[in-house]
Amino acid sequence: MIFPENLHVVILTGSREAHGPLLAGTGLRSKPLLPVAGQPMLVSVLKAVADSGFAARIWVSTQDPQVRALSAKYAFEVIPNASGAVRSLLKALQALPAEAEWVLFVSGDHPLLTPEMLNYFVRDGLRKDLDLIVAVVERSVVQAAYPESQRTYFHARDGAFSGGNLFLINRARFQANVAVMETIDANRKKPWKNAFMLNPLSLFKILCRQLTMSQVAQEASRLLGCRADVVVMPFAECCMDVDKPSDKALAETILQRRRQSRSQGTLEPLIP
Repeated sequence: MIFPENLHVVILTGSREAHGPLLAGTGLRSKPLLPVAGQPMLVSVLKAVADSGFAARIWVSTQDPQVRALSAKYAFEVIPNASGAVRSLLKALQALPAEAEWVLFVSGDHPLLTPEMLNYFVRDGLRKDLDLIVAVVERSVVQAAYPESQRTYFHARDGAFSGGNLFLINRARFQANVAVMETIDANRKKPWKNAFMLNPLSLFKILCRQLTMSQVAQEASRLLGCRADVVVMPFAECCMDVDKPSDKALAETILQRRRQSRSQGTLEPLIP
């Protein structure tokens, strides 16, 4: 599949109060600048995007002077952010150049991100040709690879799913209810609470796990005011961003294993 030239990538770099233990004593304001395995997480994300199969114009959503001054060999442009991930996303959609038809949003605190993950998600997302596509990872995939990883899961008929930190939006068609998006973001650690925004019948079906994850996304589409769906990712690491010290320790262990595998010439392809 040939990726469109009008696909832009926006890397979100905001931090939350809960991230204080990670940044304490570092002098950093933005969590993605935190070094993991000797390299700022943002640099790892920039490398993954730059090495992906699609020709992308890369933007970093920030107003942090430290991020703007970041020295990296991967070219990027800066776009102002706002308070909160949702408002930063919406602000970016408004500020991007007119030719940016498809926009891929990536979390800047995801040092385990790889070009294989990005290519898989963008390829499958474009095939769906909807307004909003979200990456998710099923719990069994994570537990099989990293049983020690503690993630938050949403339960559906076809499994339990964790967010994959990737969002693909058709900018020309995307129209969303901002209040609903902010509520979903606020409930990210307790995603089941979002079901209470639905009508009683849909709420009953979700709480009883009668709907698949894709059907849940269709229900969410009615709330959001746009056509949405998910891409179920086969990569355990896709949902493993760094929010707390234990996440950082696990990410460093995984990155060290990758480096050892590369040096020994035994690195296996990530796509099953």
